[in-house]
Amino acid sequence: MAAVTVPSNPASPPGRTARPNLLDRVGIPKALSWGFLGVLIFMIGDGVESGFLSPYLISEGISKERVALLFTVYGVTASISAWFSGALSDLWGPRRVMLLGFGIWAALQVVLLGLALPAHHYWLIMVSYGLRGFGYPLFAYGFLVWVTAVTPRHRLGSAVGWFWFAFTGGLPTLGSLVASFTVPWLGTYRTLWFSLVLVVAGALIALLLVREPVGRSRLAPAGERPVATLLGSLSIVWRNPRIGTGAV
Repeated sequence: MAAVTVPSNPASPPGRTARPNLLDRVGIPKALSWGFLGVLIFMIGDGVESGFLSPYLISEGISKERVALLFTVYGVTASISAWFSGALSDLWGPRRVMLLGFGIWAALQVVLLGLALPAHHYWLIMVSYGLRGFGYPLFAYGFLVWVTAVTPRHRLGSAVGWFWFAFTGGLPTLGSLVASFTVPWLGTYRTLWFSLVLVVAGALIALLLVREPVGRSRLAPAGERPVATLLGSLSIVWRNPRIGTGAV
């Protein structure tokens, strides 16, 4: 009688691969899934103030011109931070850049709410709020670099789309919605403290629950110097004209 060979894993017929889970099917890298949720909650916290901060500052006695200057400074620092986020992620790793962005945002929000606003000190408000603009781009765009570094090429478009869904879903969409409930309930000033709670929650979700190893280390080649990396992130605008055109 011929011997009968028993398959080592009869439950897995040859040629059949494991079915992708729900996250894979919708284009979210499973290893980074908690990060998308963390970015969403972080950006909700960042966007809570978008619909009422300007009128609130004016009601506190700050002139319209000074409020406009305050938001201009915030926009400039956010723009600079957005540029640095990619280069710093190459040097330090995306996770460390996200941690830096979170630390900047949280620390300066405490200074703004605990010292500057109660004292009605305009220049302290300018420094704390203006420099806080460095925070959210480092956190959010650091995670975007992480996404692009680990997502397979054929899934990259979907993954980046989910990043922008989380980013814009929080700032200002759901952030403004949250404020519409919390301002009548908590008041304007306490709502600003509540935004800090959301930012802390989102950051902790992303930084503690994402265990993917690539984003925890430097992405640039080992021998590349920091200044060269930073200059390279600028010179790419003319080295790759398509990127420069897209920026314009």
